[in-house]
Amino acid sequence: MIPALVVRGRAMALVFKKLLEPEFGRELRVLDVDHMGEAASLARSILSNRKAIVAVVGEATQEELRMMHRHLVFLLINVECADLWKISMIVPQTETLLFLDRGLVRLALGREPTEEEMVRGRTESRRVLEEQLGLERRKLDEELCRRLETADVSPLADHPAVQQVREFFRAHREGRASLSL
Repeated sequence: MIPALVVRGRAMALVFKKLLEPEFGRELRVLDVDHMGEAASLARSILSNRKAIVAVVGEATQEELRMMHRHLVFLLINVECADLWKISMIVPQTETLLFLDRGLVRLALGREPTEEEMVRGRTESRRVLEEQLGLERRKLDEELCRRLETADVSPLADHPAVQQVREFFRAHREGRASLSL
């Protein structure tokens, strides 16, 4: 089965691809969507061809987390057996990953981040990046891709969302997949 990952934004797709492709090879498909509403639809389409397994990395605020997870499960449970897909959530936004490593934030901003930016980045990462780079969502995504193209993102490999996706893909590759929502 082909491993496919759906994540919001081209920059985060680039980050996940760089983290996962060394282990899963060029067969890995990392697809980006503009918003989480599209994620379930794309995952459903991928699952319908019955040649792929799908991991969706969602994003939600702490308050929305349970509701968003349930919503994604509801949309996927009727399409295919639940052991062929995995949902992993990042609070509050996928860009929060970048703020786990000062060096990546430095690359993203083009300068040394302040302590305030590092702290705010843990809870409102997209806003910090938009404000500091003067770009809105789509342009921000393009600029982050450009700045992170050659970045070493390995410091993010231990994040729970990355580990959950990696373990899901490994389990399928090794024939030990099991049902876990």
